[in-house]
Amino acid sequence: MSSESPMPDTGTPPPYGSQRQKRGCFGSFIRLLFLLSLLIALVLPFTPFAGKIKQGIQDIVASARSTKERIVTRDVMRDVIKEVPVFKEVTKEVIREVQPPLPEKYIPRKDIDVATLFNGITVKTNLITEQGSFASLERLDPEAYKAEFQLSIRVPKANQTLDELSRINKNLPGILPGLEVMLPAAKISGFYHKLYENKTNRVQNELTRLSKILDRHNFYDTETILELTHPATQRRALLIQSEMDVVADGSDGDRMPTLDEYIYLSDYYQPFTSYAWAKTTKTPNPLLAKWEDRLQKAQDEYAKKGLSSSRNRDLKVMIDQLKLEVADFKVRSSLIADKDPFIVLSLLFRGYGDQNKFTPQMGDYAAVIHEGKIYPAICGDYGPSFKMGEASLRMAKTINPKATPYIRPESDLKVTYLIFPGTAEKERSAPDLAKWREKCLALLGEVGGVGAGYELHTWENPFKKPEPPPVTPPPSNDTVTPGTPGTLTPSAESPAMSPPLQAPPTSPIILTPIEPRPEATKSGEAKAATKAAPAKSDGTKVKKK
Repeated sequence: MSSESPMPDTGTPPPYGSQRQKRGCFGSFIRLLFLLSLLIALVLPFTPFAGKIKQGIQDIVASARSTKERIVTRDVMRDVIKEVPVFKEVTKEVIREVQPPLPEKYIPRKDIDVATLFNGITVKTNLITEQGSFASLERLDPEAYKAEFQLSIRVPKANQTLDELSRINKNLPGILPGLEVMLPAAKISGFYHKLYENKTNRVQNELTRLSKILDRHNFYDTETILELTHPATQRRALLIQSEMDVVADGSDGDRMPTLDEYIYLSDYYQPFTSYAWAKTTKTPNPLLAKWEDRLQKAQDEYAKKGLSSSRNRDLKVMIDQLKLEVADFKVRSSLIADKDPFIVLSLLFRGYGDQNKFTPQMGDYAAVIHEGKIYPAICGDYGPSFKMGEASLRMAKTINPKATPYIRPESDLKVTYLIFPGTAEKERSAPDLAKWREKCLALLGEVGGVGAGYELHTWENPFKKPEPPPVTPPPSNDTVTPGTPGTLTPSAESPAMSPPLQAPPTSPIILTPIEPRPEATKSGEAKAATKAAPAKSDGTKVKKK
């Protein structure tokens, strides 16, 4: 009989495939979902949605945390000591700039400004605006933007009567009593009108340069110029009322072999004056060596090659001028402003000698009147044609000790210059101050003389040699007591003397005058020299003021 019997248990597990159990649909779905999630997790960081997902997760977490926070309030009782602060009131001013309202249209205007320049000129400016055309057109029209300049000057009238002259110097009628008889026929000189014509012409030439226009002080520097003639003597005189400026020019080796550096280094110094004469000694002019050195330096520079034509031209003019001046130093002497009293004539007088008998010339005698004093002088130099009223440094210092080459002794129009035309000596020579005074005194006598109580000044000779000490005569044989006539008593003015010795009456006393010590010369020359003035055909020059 055949029947199936069970397999025997051998103790060995059955094969794997025979033990696999079948899975359901739900398990497969779960597994697929897991794999899909894993794949998304791996790929998602590399996609554009990663940032948005991260931000969304952070927002969810933040929202979850915020919902879990609780706010707990507690009432706490504390004892607090309240301090009451002390307030100090401070007022602070705040300035706020408030701008004016903007204009709705153009408004014409006219502004006036008045100012004064340093030279005394009053400047009045008018700014006038008006409506014009377009800027692109107006900039092409020269009339659209222009300045119309007008300078107004009042030319003064001249003094002519005795009262008008006395207003300037109340002592004048007393000093010159002859004025009273001369003034009725006196004439305002054409030189007065010519002077102010020269002034206005100069202003016209400098009109566009206001800073260089003649200043107010120098424009009004002359009160009057009168032509006087004494009815009895027919002596002519030219009366000028002006100020007094200072001139420090001139040099003379014959009388003054050395020169003060302070004088010839001044801005306006010139080594020559228009009044000059032939040298009388071999003593060189104190400036000759310096001028020769300047000439040599100019010639050396002129000899160099490669200089510009303008520089060569300037050097040529300088060399020619220096040659003339060096030659002049060797043969002529001039007045010395620091030692000689003289006045300066304006160049406007020059050239009118044949036309006007009142024209002053170099060397004419003059009297200078200031306050209650009268000083003798001569006309010794020429000055600018637009200026009046200058005198030498010695004259200036005598009138006012504070005067210098830079400080005038009198700024007001209080100085009267009485010049006697046609009185110059035919032959010029070194100043003789005693002779000058004598001539001026005689000429003043011909126009009425010097009034009572006034005296013509006496100038001391600055180069006068010291006199030898007085010789004491020998005493007589008679014995006398001190203090009696005929005896010599020592005093403060004479040195103590030994007892007198009796000299034999037959033995004459021969006195040898003591020679003065020569003046000490300077150890060195000046470091710089001023420029020489341009020489004229007759040797005169024009000083730059």
